[in-house]
Formats: sequence, C-alpha cells, structure tokens
Amino acid sequence: MNTKTQRSIRLPLAASLAAAIALALLLAFRGWMENGAEIFLALAQSGLSWCL
Repeated sequence: MNTKTQRSIRLPLAASLAAAIALALLLAFRGWMENGAEIFLALAQSGLSWCL
C-alpha cells in the first residue's frame, strides 16, 4: 500500500496568526487599563477645545 501524506501548513499558520492577534489585543488591553483615564481625559480636553 502506497500512501502519500502531505503536511498541511494551514493549521500551524492559523494558530500562529491567532496567537499573534491575541497577544496584540492583550497588550492593547493592558495599556488601556494602565493609561485609560489619562487617554480619556486627553480626548475629552481636546474635544472640548474644539467647541470654544
């Protein structure tokens, strides 16, 4: 019996891409948790400056 097994690169590639996206989202969430108040205040102040 002669069978060829072809290795698929799709699953490792998809897993790597999912891990990279998860890491980027985790870092963004961490940054927001640490600096969220300052970011919000800066955005609010700049928004109010456009109203004057």
